[in-house]
Amino acid sequence: MIFDQMKYRIKEMKELRRLETIKANQVQQEATDTKYHGLVIRVKGFIDILQYLQIELGFEVSDSCKAEINALLGKLQEVIKDGYANKDLVTESEGDLKNILGTIKKDWTKHHTNLTSTTVNTLKMIGGIESDQVEACLSDIKDASAWQMDLEVYKKLKKALDRADSLIEKMSLDQDIIEFLTKMTSGKATFYDLNDKVMDWIKRESLEKRIKLSFTAQ
Repeated sequence: MIFDQMKYRIKEMKELRRLETIKANQVQQEATDTKYHGLVIRVKGFIDILQYLQIELGFEVSDSCKAEINALLGKLQEVIKDGYANKDLVTESEGDLKNILGTIKKDWTKHHTNLTSTTVNTLKMIGGIESDQVEACLSDIKDASAWQMDLEVYKKLKKALDRADSLIEKMSLDQDIIEFLTKMTSGKATFYDLNDKVMDWIKRESLEKRIKLSFTAQ
């Protein structure tokens, strides 16, 4: 009788342990599925950003990086081939994305500099003329200098560059005027820099009262 009760209790404990294991596995699987879902969303957002940068801002992804991205997309499909997310493959995929982002961050920094340096320098020259507009453009350009997983940052960059181009074009800057503004910005402009072309431009832009002359020690 006692042995029968013991066998029954042991059987109950084994069943309880089995149910607890199933429950623990379910919790773990739910966590893995959630992590996989978040990873897929991040990768999709990443691809959307790359497509926008390529079309709107001329950013080219290297062939080797494209291959890594394609491999990652293939692995993300492999993750759920059994109908549920494989924990190890999810972890591997997260590592792959991290490596790809490391490469993209470096490439984007170089591209951003090449893309914006001339515009930024010109904006700084005319900063004393159209200060509010120039500051807004420079701020949005600077915000996108480091890689971010935020498409809106790059949309603001595109708009800032378009606004800057319109602003610079409107001011009809030729080489003499650019040289004059460069010297003005550095405090090195003199009376001799006010040639006819510069004077005509100052009058056309109604800047006569905004440019001040001063004496310096010889």
